[in-house]
Amino acid sequence: MKSIPQTALRLCIAAVLMIGVAGLITRPAVAAPRVRSTDHFLISYRSGFGSSASSETYIDWVEDGLEAAVAAFLKAGFSIYSGQIPVYLVDSVTGELGAEYLESDGAGGWSPVIEIAVEATMAEYLTYAYVETTMEDLVHSTCAHEVFHVVQEYHSAHGIGDISEQSWIEAHATAVQEFVVPTANDYLEPALEFLLAPDGMAFLQRTYDAGIFWVFAMQRYGVDVILKVMLASAVYDGIHALDAALHPFGTSFLDLWSEFAVALATNALPDAAMIASAVPMEEGHGWWTRTRDPAPIPPPVHHATWTGEVVTIDAVNARQQSEWIPLYEDDPIGTSLRVAHAYGVDVVEILIDVPKPLLITFDGASDSTFRTWIASETADGWTTLPFSDTATIELDDGVSRLRLVVTRSEPGSGVYTVILRAP
Repeated sequence: MKSIPQTALRLCIAAVLMIGVAGLITRPAVAAPRVRSTDHFLISYRSGFGSSASSETYIDWVEDGLEAAVAAFLKAGFSIYSGQIPVYLVDSVTGELGAEYLESDGAGGWSPVIEIAVEATMAEYLTYAYVETTMEDLVHSTCAHEVFHVVQEYHSAHGIGDISEQSWIEAHATAVQEFVVPTANDYLEPALEFLLAPDGMAFLQRTYDAGIFWVFAMQRYGVDVILKVMLASAVYDGIHALDAALHPFGTSFLDLWSEFAVALATNALPDAAMIASAVPMEEGHGWWTRTRDPAPIPPPVHHATWTGEVVTIDAVNARQQSEWIPLYEDDPIGTSLRVAHAYGVDVVEILIDVPKPLLITFDGASDSTFRTWIASETADGWTTLPFSDTATIELDDGVSRLRLVVTRSEPGSGVYTVILRAP
């Protein structure tokens, strides 16, 4: 690690006479420009004081994060540009921690450039983030994200990737943060958009928030799944690329997605404990309370109770109760039950009033391909069962609730009705 000595602080002092009184004005030091050279990067930054300056410790973190990301990606089989990549530490608006873009070299070629937020911006982000992490991990994670964009640019330029597939450009870069820096967990911050509105928009329209799915996929198949998707995207588009990439693993995207949906509904995703307590319930009317229970994740679209009598479930009667308001929300109360978007996820929760067996009938629109699962909860955890049209559930005193998990593929309306009755 190369280090540059700290510039001596210089104070500009001027004597000013005001109404016969001498005073001294001390002008703040100007942040001094610096450059640090590493094996793969040329890092430009400012030291000293002020919001545009960063400490030497912070630059150490940036250097370590950038080089660790390159080492991790190369070891995993990815490729990247040779030579030193310019990195600039920049003032940015709150929440914008980094960027990557291509810059003309003046000779018809293009080279990558990375921007990382200055220390003050990174520190400010931590003050309002829901997901707790350290400053060092946040810097390393941000570096990994931006370096992966360089990897994506390289793969696309050499025909082994396709950066026009916006569905997973940011999603993959967000997921690999966790691959390189597993202690950071900051991929969960944008994931709240998905976790609190899992049918708020189609999967292929999501960006950063879809990273949570790819973390799940990497848990199953390793980071190689990301590389395979990049390779497949150079030949196929959209879901076809995903199916081609997942074929060597013996699965399809819809298969893996439905398993992800079940893991979401049963609190079995990676970092499940952090997800379960990520955001508090919205504040109610009246006095503000210092402590609040965590909001349900995912939020059910319908609450029902099994009493032994016939129950028809055909409309939304619940809403998400978090203080976080997603940009795109699920259907409002009173809407006919439907998985509105391709690869959206609905959860219907059924509380058990009497432990009598019940027959669950799922009636989905004929124009849609659904995947449905039943999950039953006891003190020992969740048990899950896939089904298509009907499922008979034998209940005992230990079952507290059931969750019906519904997702679908791309075509169709996604409308469905559920009926509970005695077998």
